[in-house]
Amino acid sequence: MNADRFNPNDDTIAKDASTIEAAAGGPIDIAIVLGSGLSNALAAHADFTSITYDRLLGIPVAPLAGHAGAALIGTMHGKRVVAFAGRVHMYQGFSAAQVTVNVRLAHAAGAKTLIVTNAAGALNSAYRAGDLMLIDDHINLMGANPLTGARLDNPFTDMMHAYDPGLRGIAKDVAGSLDDERVREGVYVGLLGPSYETPAEARYLRGIGADAVGMSTVLETILARTFGMKVFGVSLITNVVGAPETTHAEVMHEANLAGPRLAAIIDGVIEKI
Repeated sequence: MNADRFNPNDDTIAKDASTIEAAAGGPIDIAIVLGSGLSNALAAHADFTSITYDRLLGIPVAPLAGHAGAALIGTMHGKRVVAFAGRVHMYQGFSAAQVTVNVRLAHAAGAKTLIVTNAAGALNSAYRAGDLMLIDDHINLMGANPLTGARLDNPFTDMMHAYDPGLRGIAKDVAGSLDDERVREGVYVGLLGPSYETPAEARYLRGIGADAVGMSTVLETILARTFGMKVFGVSLITNVVGAPETTHAEVMHEANLAGPRLAAIIDGVIEKI
């Protein structure tokens, strides 16, 4: 089949959704997007079948360190789950529509809930590398929106409660039961990237109310809400913006260290949904 990975049509998405549903044994209940360094985070919580992205003809592919490039399919607490281990980004040259194909595919496969994760830099001076931030809101400064040009009867998606308060409440209860005292709650701001922020940019972002900054997630959340999906978002704080230097290696190191804690919270949330 000669599929266009950069502009997949509905037929291609439907075929990919059928591939995922067949591996899961039925429609998907929950979709998860795993950010940088988090691709192996859920391995201890489920027996996953891996479908590499080269078998899913609608998913754009662009290799990036820390992003595995596979859909992990399994069952967690009686719910059928697909975890997208790896995503593409606008800074790699992809459009807003292309970086949200994973959400489009998850919806087509039946998912009613989306869990989005990312590696983020802290703007809030109270945060430290290794903290987990439950996203209670976001600011879109990526200069794009996946609904632009979309063929929708109503593209005017309400974003007042983009991140589901009920799911966030469950996550706080789970964190308490795990005695994880490094779980925060705050606002995520999405930028285009790939360069990290200047000191002036960091001051500006903090001044407009952001607690953490990254280069993903907000576009996925917008499309998920358009589809009526509930969204639960978590940022793994990998660095503090304004520290002497931020490198991708540092981000990966912190993500690998804190990944098991994030996986435990995701597992707990899925159990209680």
